[in-house]
Order: sequence, then C-alpha cells, then structure tokens
Amino acid sequence: MDNEQPKLAQFFSDFRAEWPQDLFRQRFIRPPYFSRLIEPRPSILEGGRGTGKTTALKSLRFDSAAAQLNTNEGVTSLDYFGVYVKINKNRVRAFQGPDLSQETWDQAFSHYFNLLTCHELCLLTQWLQLHFSEIPSPTLKHIGAALGQDDVSRNADELLDRINDQIISLELFINNPAQATRPIFSIKETPIEQFAIALKKAGFLGHRLIYCCVDEYENLTPTQQSILNTYLKNCQPPLAYKIGLRRNGLKTRFTIDRDDQINTPDDYLEIDIAEADFPNFAREVVSLRLTLARQSGTNVPESLDDFLADISMPEEARRLGASRIATKVRQSILGADDRDLIEWADAIPDEVIYFLGYWSAGGHGDVIELARDWMENPTTWNTRIGNYGQASLFWLSRGRKGARLRKFYCGTHTLIALASGNIRYFLELFDESIREQLSSASDSNCIILSPEAQTAAAKAVGRRRLGQIESLTQHGIDVKRMILAIGKVFFEFARDPNKAPETNAFVLTGDATKRAEIEDVLNDGVAHLAFEMTARTKATSHTEMRDAEYRLHPIYAPFFEYSHRRKRRATFDAADLLLLRSNPKRAIANLLGDTHAGSEDDAPEQLRMFAPFYEGGDE
Repeated sequence: MDNEQPKLAQFFSDFRAEWPQDLFRQRFIRPPYFSRLIEPRPSILEGGRGTGKTTALKSLRFDSAAAQLNTNEGVTSLDYFGVYVKINKNRVRAFQGPDLSQETWDQAFSHYFNLLTCHELCLLTQWLQLHFSEIPSPTLKHIGAALGQDDVSRNADELLDRINDQIISLELFINNPAQATRPIFSIKETPIEQFAIALKKAGFLGHRLIYCCVDEYENLTPTQQSILNTYLKNCQPPLAYKIGLRRNGLKTRFTIDRDDQINTPDDYLEIDIAEADFPNFAREVVSLRLTLARQSGTNVPESLDDFLADISMPEEARRLGASRIATKVRQSILGADDRDLIEWADAIPDEVIYFLGYWSAGGHGDVIELARDWMENPTTWNTRIGNYGQASLFWLSRGRKGARLRKFYCGTHTLIALASGNIRYFLELFDESIREQLSSASDSNCIILSPEAQTAAAKAVGRRRLGQIESLTQHGIDVKRMILAIGKVFFEFARDPNKAPETNAFVLTGDATKRAEIEDVLNDGVAHLAFEMTARTKATSHTEMRDAEYRLHPIYAPFFEYSHRRKRRATFDAADLLLLRSNPKRAIANLLGDTHAGSEDDAPEQLRMFAPFYEGGDE
C-alpha cells in the first residue's frame, strides 16, 4: 500500500490553478459555463475562492488553449487568442497616498495596466510568430511610442525588454514619488487597443478576437475598477475583456464618467459559477484523474461511486450505536405485556426500531403507544423515517461522551454537497481522504476510500478552512467568531429531538442598524466562502429581512457535526451576533433559545479545542 500513496496522491494534491502547461491537456476539464465564457464578447466571471475562476481564465491564454488541442489539430484551429493579467493586491494598492493627486495616481495605474497587458501581448506576438512564421512581423513602433518610449521598439523582442524596464521604473516611482523621476504615462487603453489592431493588420488574427483575461478583479480599489470598467465598456473588436472576481467583488459599476455605468447584458455577459452544473463537472474532474491513476498502474476502481464507499442509513445507525437505544426501546415494550407487540418489535432490526426512542424523545408520545401505531400504520412510519431518519442519526450521539465518530460524511453525493460548487474543496476532500485511507492498515488490493477515511478528511478540511479564514477576510476575527458560534448552535440543534430536523440556515431579525452591521460581516464571509447566501423563499414574520438567507458553507458541517443538506432555517437576532464580540457564552445561549446545550464533556473533541471561546474568552 505504501507504494501506492505517492502514485495516487499526485493526481489529487494539485487542487490549485498553477498547473504546468503540459498538464492542461491531460487534466483540464472544461467547466459547464465554458461555452458562455468563450463567447466573442466581454464577460465577468463570478465565483468564490477555489471555484475554478483562475483555471478557467488561464485556460483561455494562448499557450494553455493550444495545449488543450488534439495532437492532430494545429493552432490555426483556435477561435481566439487569450492573454492573462493577474491583479496583484500588494502592487495595485501602492497607487495611493498623499504624495500625489488622485488624478496622477489614476494615470499611473492605467499606465501600469497598459504595460502589464502589452507585456502579455508581446509574449503572444512571439508565440504567433513561432507558429505563423510565414506572416511578416507586425509593426510595433507606434505601440512603443504610445507607451512613452523615447527610443521606440521595432519588434516584439525589443518591445518586451523596454516594457520590462518601464514596469520597473514605474514601480520605483510609485513607491518613491517624491524622489524618483516621474515617467511618461500612456493614455487609458490606447496602447492595448493599438497592439490588437497591429496584430490583426499583420494577418495573425483573421476572424479571431484577443481575450484580455483579468483575474482577481476584487483586489482593485473602486476607483481602479472604474478605470478598467471603462476599458470593458468601450472595447471594440479585435479586443474583448474577460474578468474574474469573487462574489461581491465588483465594488462599483461606474466608469471614469460618473454618469455612466457598465450593465449586463448591454456591456458584458455575467457568468455566475454557482449557477453552473457543478455535480457533473466535479464527477468529470475526478473520474479523469482516476483514469490517469489507473493508467499509471494504481489499482483504483473505474467508477467514482465505487471509489467513494457510501453507507446506508440503517448501517450508519448501527455503527453509531443504535443498538444502545434499541435495547431501551424493547425493554419499554416488554412492559406492555402485549405478545403481538413484543414479537413485532423483536422482528425489527436494532438499526430501525431505535427510531421509536428518537420520536418519543421529541415529545410525540409514549414508546408503547408509538410502537402500536407503527405496527398498525407501517406506511406512515416509513414516510416518517424517510423525513426524519437523517436527523435521528445526529441524536444518537447525545450522551455518548468520548465517542470519536458521531456521524458519517461519505459518498459521492455527500462530498459534492460539502464542496458546494468549489472544485478546490472537492479535490482537497479527495486528497485528505487518500492520506487517511493509506495511513490506515489495509490488506485490500484495490484502493477504496472508506466512510471512516472520508469522514475524517471532511473534518480535517473544515478545520483547516476555519484556521485560515481569519487571515483571508477584512472582518476575519468577526467571521471566525460567527462560524464558531453558529456551528456550535447548529450542532446542538441537530441533537435536539424537539427541534425542527436539519436546521442549518438562518435569517436575521432585529434593529435595522445592527442588521446592516452584521450584513457587512456576513457578505465579507460570503465572498470568502465562510457563508453562503441565497434569496429568501418566503418571510416568516414582518420583522425578518426579506432578501437573504444565510448558512455556513457546507464544508464546515462535518467539523461541527450537523447536517450539510439545505433544509430548515432559524431566526437569529443581529444583536446576539454582535454580542459575540464581548460575551460569546451569552450570545450563544441567546441563539440556542430553548435548546439546552450539552456539557463540555459531551461535545466532540474538535469543539472542545475552542472551549475558551465558548466560555467567553478569546478563541
């Protein structure tokens, strides 16, 4: 088994977008929205961190697009040529400060973006000349002049060197505006537009457009976005912009003309990754990697569903200790002194009849009365188990102090739901599951990820994301507090038989000012996949917000041990969420309402790690 680990792990450990070019042909799967992304018009691609935006945009770059071609196809079959510019937050945020006027900073920024894009266009030109050697080199002198070069360049090689020099000089100037010599700034977009036209006139483009892919657009300030919004709104063939940003990352729709905005569908095509068919895409991505693993000699199943061992609800109940409850249920039924009822109960397996204990604990009647009703109305009870069976599994953990495994999270459907549209999370779940599986003793010749390995991996990934969230967001500390508090509340809800089953979403109520303050934190969390937000289906009362329903991202569900399935919602007062900053213990008690929290000893090991926070201290 040890020899299989590096072979299999290498196919699932690269869940970031920074692939070597030779892997694009081998591993890239076109996402479901890809046909919309490559439409010959400007586009804005929106999605959370890890949903595949960067990979999709990088796949449009000329060399990556060519790498995806079949060996029998030539680059002439490409319908577009893409260039890729990533917005580096550290650099673009340097274009501000008291030493220069806002107008000068804006001019410097647009010049910087022009240089970055023309740098990419130089690389594209060199690549085109390599593949279309019969076409004469384009005339680039006027592009160098438009960029402010004194000694203009005559070819792509010279222009690339001069642009590199200009980028260095500009970065030194913006970091030392009072000491360095101010460079000549190019006019907004003009050099980029002229470059694209020069390539078309030279005969390199034909019918094709140049896609300027701009990634991590959310790193720009609102003023910088308004500048590039102007680029997007006014671009003309052969140039089109493809912009990638996180949810809520478009900070302004204004252009540099404050009376003008970019709008969809007039100015660009809006693509929301969350609306794409993620389950089929996720299956394709992992199935391809399983195929590659088998080709490398690793013994894994052909089917993804076979690779991810699942577990039935009765079997899960058995493993979670249903027999303990079933024994108590049968002891109660013995007291009825009803032979038919006793024989009926004896014929029902432990992993089913325990449900009587759950239903009785929820205040629905005495075990004996419920047993008689079940014996007389089996169809009704089968439906009830279908509706409440999952909820009853969480209840089984109540009172099992020290239990290491209180709920399983396994199977293809479950892992897809936990990832919730995030392909990086999905692959991370596989990577961690493989490590868990191969670290345990197993004599199986074929590697299959057990329910235990998948569950341990899901907890580990959720824990890792919780540890990272504080440094990722503007409101990192508040977001982490809310995750810890809401996760704890949903954990307690899940084990309470008197609570509506599978409550794992919430809406806000309370003072409008406090709701607005909490909304800022929640929306920041949504942008970084701490929370998910959906439109409300209906209002519960006139005091609730009517436009948003929130839930923790499902990746956290295994860590806190509650249902990952979107089912029912609670109502939280914004004041209680704000109270988390000063008195977490009281805030959580308010959020729990009439649900009684179990003792600390009854909490899962991973939650006991945060006992200081839950008792009112720092986490």
